[in-house]
Amino acid sequence: MDALSGIRRPRRASIRRLWRALVVTGRPLGRATMSVARSAVTAGVALALGVPATANEGVNDVLLKAMRDELQRSTESLSMEDMGKPYFLAYRVDEVEGFRVSARFGALDRSSPSRRRSLSVELRVGNPVFDNSNFLAGYSGTGGSTTLPLDDDYDELRRQLWLATDSAYKNAQRRLAGKRAALQNRTRDAIPDFGRAKPVEAFDLVDAATWGIEDAESVARMLSALFKQTPGVHESRVHAEKENRSSYYVNSEGTTFVKVTPWAQVRAWARTQAADGAVLEDSEAFSARSEPLPDPATLRAGVLAMAQALSARRDAETLNRYSGPVLFEGQAAAELFASALASRLVAVRVPDGDGSRFERAAVAARNPFADKIGARVLPRFLDVRDDPTLADHGEHRLHGGYRFDDEGVPAGPTVLVERGRLRTLLTTRTPVEGMSASTGNRRGIAPVPSNLIVSTEDGLSEDELRAEFVALIEERGNEFGVVVRRLRGSSVVVQAARVYPDGREVPIRKAALSGFSVSSFKDIIAVSQASNVHTLRFPTSRTSILWQTAAVFGSPRYDAIGSIVLPDLLFEEVTLRKPLGNSPRPPVVAHPFFEGTR
Repeated sequence: MDALSGIRRPRRASIRRLWRALVVTGRPLGRATMSVARSAVTAGVALALGVPATANEGVNDVLLKAMRDELQRSTESLSMEDMGKPYFLAYRVDEVEGFRVSARFGALDRSSPSRRRSLSVELRVGNPVFDNSNFLAGYSGTGGSTTLPLDDDYDELRRQLWLATDSAYKNAQRRLAGKRAALQNRTRDAIPDFGRAKPVEAFDLVDAATWGIEDAESVARMLSALFKQTPGVHESRVHAEKENRSSYYVNSEGTTFVKVTPWAQVRAWARTQAADGAVLEDSEAFSARSEPLPDPATLRAGVLAMAQALSARRDAETLNRYSGPVLFEGQAAAELFASALASRLVAVRVPDGDGSRFERAAVAARNPFADKIGARVLPRFLDVRDDPTLADHGEHRLHGGYRFDDEGVPAGPTVLVERGRLRTLLTTRTPVEGMSASTGNRRGIAPVPSNLIVSTEDGLSEDELRAEFVALIEERGNEFGVVVRRLRGSSVVVQAARVYPDGREVPIRKAALSGFSVSSFKDIIAVSQASNVHTLRFPTSRTSILWQTAAVFGSPRYDAIGSIVLPDLLFEEVTLRKPLGNSPRPPVVAHPFFEGTR
């Protein structure tokens, strides 16, 4: 049997359409209506799978009831002498089931199934204009997450919810008192601490990934054994992982949602050294959600090509310093945009500080793009939008989609850059200056991009773009230009080549971008007609300041999966240099496998 065949799942498209027709109208539904709808869908799913229907199929009714019951009790009864009740209370429970597997050189070295259930509490005291959030002092605001029992024990779930709520309430009152004392003799910008949102009830019960751990082990062994064909690679590892995250959320405004976020990935990593000791690394990743991962032949071809290219780079030429035209293609273009610019497209509130030291720390965390609304940040022929409603781009699956964010705000497209000018930033229900409404982009505790689409109507064909590249090289008076095809982060050049005007290419061993900043994107000269699709993890904790000033206690720290669609990018002037620092010595004795000493 194919090692990946276990990823495929029964088709439930008709069930999903029925469910979405019931709950994605934008209008809150009553609990009785939701119960009937959920029962109908549950029965349909059960029939499709050939198993008996039960009340708990798809949604954990015990967990949801415990959350709703304790929420109602706390909302009505939670108060201390001379202190008000919470004006907003929300519970979020994440059930995560999956595994992580890894192998080296054909041998399994890790196989760890996991299952956990954690709680976070968002509790606000005061009022939406002035509450316990957005205040930086000498103590953390979020604390550690609460681990809930895996058993569906209603009484124990209620007990843990009660204890976490009590702790969050006392912490919130302490922070509100400190905030009032710190700001009582100071002026303050009249920006509310929390924004409004329409209550919704929604259940996004997508298919979960059913890839089994045994199949993942077989894949990891098979792919890691491919490095026996590449003597030039010194170290390698293949990771295979699956994570099905079921998120349950209720709040005191009447919002309830349950959503399933599946994720599966295979990633191969390799490292080697050149004769002079220069360390060279590369990786190749394959990702999926509900759809199957690529077939074994595609996985093998991708990993083997990466390993062979890495081995060949050991003998490539060095590049001490270069300044001139650079063409970023494929993965390099997407990684550059994601690492250097995407984090600037989110709006994070600058909190009040308890004294000058904390005020300086708060201001240092400010996103400079908050002051650039209306300014040009890209060339005039480029537009950027964030669109979590998209599932595909051509033949490529987009992995950043969702129907509502982690506050229950419905998803929708947001135009961020229009004809090169910044129009707005991605937001949550925490207002920032000039932006009071949420764009529906909260994941974790921060605004996070979903599917970033960089588009143009002036893209060049492959031949036209290469001709423009050569013209810039000759105009600059350079002997050659540089094309970068793989990049790690915003600076480490993994795979690149010198490009001569006659079309000849000479691989470059290793390089780093020097002096590149977000302002450099304004100097893009031309882009391609064709687009690249790149999947990555957006960290949901943009700064430590955000974690210290949120009203969420025990906030879930996870990386949100996203996609970027964009063309190849041609820059007129970019500087590359040889990476700084000394290199370790290569291994003294050759790899034993390739010396016949197994």
